[in-house]
Amino acid sequence: MSDTVLKKFISTYLNTDVAIITLVTIGLITIITIIAYSLERRISRSSPSYQRITVHMVEGLILALSMIMLQQIFHILNNGSIDNGWLYANAQLTILLYCMYLIRNKITLIINILMPFVYHSTFNMDRLDNKHLPFFILSYILLILIVLFIYRQTEKLQNSEWKYLIMQLLFGLSWWILIWVDHSFPIYEIINMLVVFLIYMSVIRFCERKLQDTMLNYNDLQVQANYDELTGIRNRASLDKASDELYNTYSQEKVPLTVAMFDIDHFKEFNDKYGHSTGDEVLKHVAHTIEREMFLTDTKGQLFRFGGEEFIIIFRGKTPQECVSIITDLRNTLLNTPLILNGQRLDVSISFGISKLTTSDNSFNDLFNRVDKYLYESKNSGRNRLTVEGKTYDFNDIK
Repeated sequence: MSDTVLKKFISTYLNTDVAIITLVTIGLITIITIIAYSLERRISRSSPSYQRITVHMVEGLILALSMIMLQQIFHILNNGSIDNGWLYANAQLTILLYCMYLIRNKITLIINILMPFVYHSTFNMDRLDNKHLPFFILSYILLILIVLFIYRQTEKLQNSEWKYLIMQLLFGLSWWILIWVDHSFPIYEIINMLVVFLIYMSVIRFCERKLQDTMLNYNDLQVQANYDELTGIRNRASLDKASDELYNTYSQEKVPLTVAMFDIDHFKEFNDKYGHSTGDEVLKHVAHTIEREMFLTDTKGQLFRFGGEEFIIIFRGKTPQECVSIITDLRNTLLNTPLILNGQRLDVSISFGISKLTTSDNSFNDLFNRVDKYLYESKNSGRNRLTVEGKTYDFNDIK
């Protein structure tokens, strides 16, 4: 008897179709995760409504396509029959629930709520004559409540393994009662289906965590490679990567590209008088003040730390003359925002060199060398000055 039960279990739950559907499910969830992360990084709460709606619709479309793809693969494996339908159902339920946790937008919420009416043979009115109709209504109400609760409490659920498990169990139970209403299999089989569903979700949760760790590590590597560790702004490596693209794009266009280079006046004195830790604080103060002011005034400039106390700002679509007023405002903001450190007031000034990309430049380095030269003209003229295309100005003389 025990051998017969074991063989039945193996033939039902440990066969090739189970392995294929499981791998396909994991693959689809991996693809959904990567696309969702990529899309969500492009928007924020401050993004325009049309951008957020577009991203959410794309995410909903990806979920719908994943469900259709899973259905097609299942029918191919079963030659169009519905044998082992529990396998297909659990795989779809896994994707539906997983996307509720991952994507968290109203499109996903609506898909989860409407799915019982488009699932397999349920898109008909036959169940209205079914004696199990009350079970369908109660289970559907339970499903709606669970989906709404998950939608509103996603982060809390993910931080609690027990709450996460209970929601999985209730979600699976409500769905399997809905399926039972339409297909009338022995009710005790619901327990088996729930166990399989929980196993599916455990496997997917494990894979999700590994995938998230991998993506977070990748993001960390990107940050380390492209952002300055001390100041948090883009570094020279990031500038080097962008320089060829900038040259190739703007050397062929009539749209101007202006580069401004500045450094901190008498920076060595901060290190010698107060120590290198104070010098580091001065660097962070300058970077954060300039970056914040650029963001608040929407200058459309991009700030890089070139090295030491030297920084570069790239202005796309602006001439040097248009940048003079912007840079003057940045310098004035920095001058009017002294660094208070250990009760000591530290006034920081900066010197600038500015130039634009010309048709005679053979590479970005030609532009950079010219800007670097103009910066040193400002420093040699007494610092706290600005040199634009070879002409030096005192900031106090600029109106």
